[in-house]
Amino acid sequence: MFGRKKKDLTKTRSSSGLADVWFRFRKNKLSMAGLIVVVIIILLAIFADVLADYDTMAIEQHPEIRLQGPSAEHWFGTDAYGRDMFARIVHGARYSLTFALACTAISLVGGTLIGAAASYAGGIVDNVIMRILDAFYCMPGMLLTISLSSALGMGLKSIIIALSISGVPGYARIVRSVMLTISQQEYIEAARACGFGSFRIIVGHMVPNAISMLIVNAMMSMAGLIMSAAALSYIGMGIQPPAPEWGAMLQEGQTYMREYFSMVLIPGLAIVITALSFNLLGDGLSEALDPRMKD
Repeated sequence: MFGRKKKDLTKTRSSSGLADVWFRFRKNKLSMAGLIVVVIIILLAIFADVLADYDTMAIEQHPEIRLQGPSAEHWFGTDAYGRDMFARIVHGARYSLTFALACTAISLVGGTLIGAAASYAGGIVDNVIMRILDAFYCMPGMLLTISLSSALGMGLKSIIIALSISGVPGYARIVRSVMLTISQQEYIEAARACGFGSFRIIVGHMVPNAISMLIVNAMMSMAGLIMSAAALSYIGMGIQPPAPEWGAMLQEGQTYMREYFSMVLIPGLAIVITALSFNLLGDGLSEALDPRMKD
């Protein structure tokens, strides 16, 4: 009976905490706008095949309708090869979101485990791990990504691996700084006294206390990852044509930008709006998850 009451009380507190976070988040109008745009972009990526056929509209060339402006038939016009720009934009959203989600997940998990292990172990282990990460962190992020991408080869998997490795040091440093404080708390000492293993203490007790900061940083990093993936494709080291990646679309359209500015404007706006929306979403989550913002 008492166990059931305790579980009900825990659920009530959890629901109340989420409700408070949502209440504080929705008060930020810009963050709500960012959330709405992010949801729309995700839905466009999910239902891209319903909105426009990939092979016939986004990949197949139709020279007879090349370089047409926006119309009822082609909402964003057509490119230099007669491919529908709207179809390429919505299918390109899949590439950008895949980059961002996969790289964020890999970097987040890897950085969290490394940072938590370093702070928990302390001493020489901490110093060795952080000095290795510092060596990576001192290199410019884009330079490291380009170097790794060149070594691994072109393609979706190579870019994801390169961007993920580049993002690990940043997450590890953030997690370590938070964990150094958490590792000195009494409940961590109690867990050690009870004979809990290091992995159980890190995953079960330390990481959950830093989850809010990790979520915020993940949202922020997704904007940078989308722009980094577009930059790599723009310089020819990312997804190769004819795949409808936004950065590659920018590169293809620059030749015709004076006469057909929409070929550059539309993919450029897609990149900027998506990155800005994730940044606004991250800002809102940062404020909503901050306990000091409670009324």
